[in-house]
Amino acid sequence: MADLPKLNVVIANNFGHLPMFVGAEKGFFKRHGVDASFRVVDTGTDMVNALHNGEAQVGDMSTTTYLKAVHSGEPFKVIGLIMNDATRDNCDDPLAIVTRKGQGIESGKIADLKGKKVGLARGQTSDEFFKMVLRRAKMKYEDLTIENIWSQFGLAPALKEGKVDAIVTWEPYVTQALTEVPDSYLVIRGGQHMSYVMVAVAHGPTVDSKPAVIKSIAAGLAQSSHFTRSNRDEAVEIFAKWVPGTDVAIGKKAVKHISFDPRLSPNVLRAFENAEDEILMNTLKGAPRLDVPSLFRPQFMAEVQKEHPEYFADLPPLK
Repeated sequence: MADLPKLNVVIANNFGHLPMFVGAEKGFFKRHGVDASFRVVDTGTDMVNALHNGEAQVGDMSTTTYLKAVHSGEPFKVIGLIMNDATRDNCDDPLAIVTRKGQGIESGKIADLKGKKVGLARGQTSDEFFKMVLRRAKMKYEDLTIENIWSQFGLAPALKEGKVDAIVTWEPYVTQALTEVPDSYLVIRGGQHMSYVMVAVAHGPTVDSKPAVIKSIAAGLAQSSHFTRSNRDEAVEIFAKWVPGTDVAIGKKAVKHISFDPRLSPNVLRAFENAEDEILMNTLKGAPRLDVPSLFRPQFMAEVQKEHPEYFADLPPLK
């Protein structure tokens, strides 16, 4: 067998990226013709830096991290989706606000957060989600105190020890808090405020110069996503091999709230347009608007779907 083309891939250590770990462990990328080596990082910033510095040609990141990177001049193109529901433009089920008894916050009542201390990671997706939740409830960020807790592992202990009245996070840390903090419960889960999507991106020059390799990555992602959907418990066990300290029992509960649909669709495009609106409103005020459709390279996943319909057969049809 001839030597396969090599590619460096950077992946983040959270459940939104689960299929990438599955593909690395099961050899699915190799099966589709690319020798991909994987590096695990902690944050979207680490991911952008690895691609920027040429340490990786492919990576995965949240929609907001991706759009901010493109705004700053990075030539990244979307080649597929990882955590995603292609049938919706506002799937935010993995995100939630959690509190515990005695804090004066009723389930479903966002107004009860006024004057409270809320723990979250500033600038991350949970922060963007929380701003949208507050805006819909006609509340201001300044109506409460934000405790910046960068590590998601620190959120459940902060709630348990009474350092904060509520926390905002994503899975599996939502389920971790609900499991580990006595008398804890959801204020809200999701609520169709935003589309919490993880994108597979490639460095633009690599997409143009090595289209066959990029197609191999798309095919590996499609097979990995199909395996993850069909074998959620095993996917969590694989993740735990790569990310030490993962609580497998909590992970198996948490993964039920996550969709892994690699398809690009009009709903996904709408979700990106909405995310761009939010970034221009909240973060990059006055920046010129990106031409969002031009950031997508849908042909790779479309070709894979024609050649391997079995990887997509369990997904609902797109209208």
